[in-house]
Amino acid sequence: MATPFRVEVLTPERVLFSGEVEEVSLRTDAGEIAFLAKHEDFIGAIDITLCRLTLTSAGDALEPVLIAVHGGFVHVDASGVKLLASVAELGTEVDVDRARAALSAAEARRGQEGPGGHGEDSPRDGAEATARSAAALALLEPDAPEQAARRAEVRLRAAGVAPRS
Repeated sequence: MATPFRVEVLTPERVLFSGEVEEVSLRTDAGEIAFLAKHEDFIGAIDITLCRLTLTSAGDALEPVLIAVHGGFVHVDASGVKLLASVAELGTEVDVDRARAALSAAEARRGQEGPGGHGEDSPRDGAEATARSAAALALLEPDAPEQAARRAEVRLRAAGVAPRS
């Protein structure tokens, strides 16, 4: 059994999760990362990601808590891990029909606007867009079809549903 540590997932509206876990895994601007007890101090921007919390167990296999996170920040120190998310949703609370509709709408917009997802009214310099991390794009371009599609896909994965059928 791994050493448990404290985790809090906070949004402006509520404390989404607060408790002891054995592992936290998610995607940040530094890439995929997993935090265990006594992880070195870390601060990073959170991408649009599926956050997996592995709960502490006394020998029993427990289902992980899945959370759809739509950007924010993670802070790790000796007291534990804090996820500060502008928007986050427990997988058990995801409205699957709404997430599927959002994915379909985003894909339709992406098809109309082209691969960059910006349309003709907002041309982007390719080098500028490439230099930004996915986490930065999630924060800077929340209405872009690509970001909307990623958010819907993450919500569906958190709910345990395949994004594409």
